[in-house]
Amino acid sequence: MLSNDSYDHDVDHSLRYILLFRLIVWGYVGMVLSIFGIVGNIITILVLMSSSLRTTSTNIYLIALSCSNILFLLIFIPSYSIRYLLGYSVYMSNEPPFAFEIILSRLPTTPVYNTILLSIIYLTIAVSMDRLILIKLPLKSKHILTKRATLTTILLIYIFSIVYCIPYWLEQRYAPDTQECLLTNIGKKIHKYIRIYFYIPVVYVIPFITLTCINITIIQNLIAKKRRKQSLFGKTNRKVSADYHITLMLVAIIIVFVLCQLPLLVLNVWYAIDPHGSYESFKFHALNSIGILLTVFNTSTNFLLYCFFGQKFRLTLLQFILNVFTKNPKDYNLQRQSLVDNKVQLKLLQQRISANQYSITTSDSKPLQVKINPNPLPR
Repeated sequence: MLSNDSYDHDVDHSLRYILLFRLIVWGYVGMVLSIFGIVGNIITILVLMSSSLRTTSTNIYLIALSCSNILFLLIFIPSYSIRYLLGYSVYMSNEPPFAFEIILSRLPTTPVYNTILLSIIYLTIAVSMDRLILIKLPLKSKHILTKRATLTTILLIYIFSIVYCIPYWLEQRYAPDTQECLLTNIGKKIHKYIRIYFYIPVVYVIPFITLTCINITIIQNLIAKKRRKQSLFGKTNRKVSADYHITLMLVAIIIVFVLCQLPLLVLNVWYAIDPHGSYESFKFHALNSIGILLTVFNTSTNFLLYCFFGQKFRLTLLQFILNVFTKNPKDYNLQRQSLVDNKVQLKLLQQRISANQYSITTSDSKPLQVKINPNPLPR
């Protein structure tokens, strides 16, 4: 992640536009997205932790991903949103650093920020690999994608993220005389070699190539399943349909993730090629602001994708809400079960009628006419 801890005290015309742009993008829009994202990710965790959903490896990865998203947004709000909401007038008038920024400068926000971001990236890869194994090895997947293996993978991802970001803890030191962060001797080497030669491949290139290959494979499988479903009309069971929608949801998550991370990849490559020229460019700072906002957007909107694609997620969320706000949740469970059972019976009946040309043959070979009740649910 590009650091924005150093400031140019000679505020010129272009810098005023950059500060105003950051105030709008990071301050106002970023704050609204972050609050929505924190609430959405908390709801996601509560829903996926339900007894009916927490058993699958995919949902365990999504729970871990939601936890990382919440941590990311909790770091973003003070480091970017509150910082520009409180400090915009100070930056515009070229005044000394204010109290809130001095506190932020003393905190290790950059290494923590990079650690969480790295965990989000590799958890996204892990959940996509999980789905790929389920698609390619359906018979062996139960033995491969165990709960223990999933939790071990998540733990290793967090350990890798922490270890990889250890050098960033040694990169800067706070100077009380100037009240700003300065690069240490180790930090200068880290800034020159690790950020350029290791950061881009590990954080962007390898994940992008991996996710692109996995996504192409999954999409090809989705197309094949769609054709198979059309050729076997009326014979697709509910589990296959649910797996199809879960896979489609993960494809959407991967596509949104790659698109949101792409501007930051361009920025880091640009900065690696021309560090001084890029940092003095208005376009660079504008693209940096948009790129970070897109990362916030990505971590905040997964909840909407779960609601849109996951029928079971929606039903569990509805049950959770009604359990919280209704006095008799058991009555709702009975009504929901009755609704599901009647819906399944009606669907099976319609399929049977369609297959037998609107008649069913009884055991004595006499056709029995079936009349569908338009309102089969209990009154």
